[in-house]
Amino acid sequence: MKARPWHGGELRWNAESEDWTVLAPGRRSRPHSAAGATCPFCPGPAEDTPPETWRLAGGETGWRVRAVPNRYALSDRHEIVIESPRHDWDLATGTDREAADVLGAWQHRHRALRPSAAQVVVFRNHGHAAGISLAHPHSQVAGLPVLSAATRRELDTARAHHAGHGRRLADELLEAALSDGKRIVFADDDVVAYAPFAPIAAYEVRIVPRTARPDFATAPAGEVHAAARCLRAVSAALRAELDDPAYNIVVRTAPAGYETAPFLAWSLQLVPRLEIPAGLELATGVPVTTVTPEHAAGRLRTVLGTHASGRRGPAGPGSAR
Repeated sequence: MKARPWHGGELRWNAESEDWTVLAPGRRSRPHSAAGATCPFCPGPAEDTPPETWRLAGGETGWRVRAVPNRYALSDRHEIVIESPRHDWDLATGTDREAADVLGAWQHRHRALRPSAAQVVVFRNHGHAAGISLAHPHSQVAGLPVLSAATRRELDTARAHHAGHGRRLADELLEAALSDGKRIVFADDDVVAYAPFAPIAAYEVRIVPRTARPDFATAPAGEVHAAARCLRAVSAALRAELDDPAYNIVVRTAPAGYETAPFLAWSLQLVPRLEIPAGLELATGVPVTTVTPEHAAGRLRTVLGTHASGRRGPAGPGSAR
């Protein structure tokens, strides 16, 4: 039995899955939104956060986006990115500039946490089914001291494909989506959003820059802004099509030490939480979804007013350039 202390809890090694399990009993006491309760992230007298680690200055409150340590952290470098002073703000209803501000914050905090981590995980939970506890719009950046089994498998797969074929697996997946066309959700000269051929959940969407590079943290501003614009449009389309579903967004990027690996490419993964994993998924780890990616992409294209050709289309509902 292998275990190690970790930030008020334990990391325990699962010999069957060859992966770590996090025991974090302190997170049971984290607050949850309730009707009439004050919000610790809203500016004003009720604001209650640890001293901030970073802010994007501006606006009436003095900040547009800010980062603070997570009081109920999963590691010694775990931060909350408070995405707006407005309690009712969201990616789906915000502007392109506001979405770019959020992704810029993710990028900045990723760079800050990486020196002491094996991998930095950037994620956004939206809705109770996705694991959110406080309603105020926020995302999280966590530096982990170990690589997960899933990350190790993906590294091995991407490395082996590049060695055998001389090109990135991510490039081939993007080309296949563009060639087929039916799984394209949005595309312009900078970025493509598509439904994966074998999704892990209904309406899963990948957002991929046209120019592949391993490391999200060092992507140029124009590339990050293009991804943010696309993410905002796709979020708005999902909101319109599925009545504001719960979802998770994850930044898929190179772990520490792999920032220049020629076989990796960063992307954004958006996974709606429309279906509850049941016994087969638990027993086998095989995802089951009742919606084909072709159907999901077609519905989202209809909302966005784009076409299956994979060429440039309008920015989608609520666009503000």
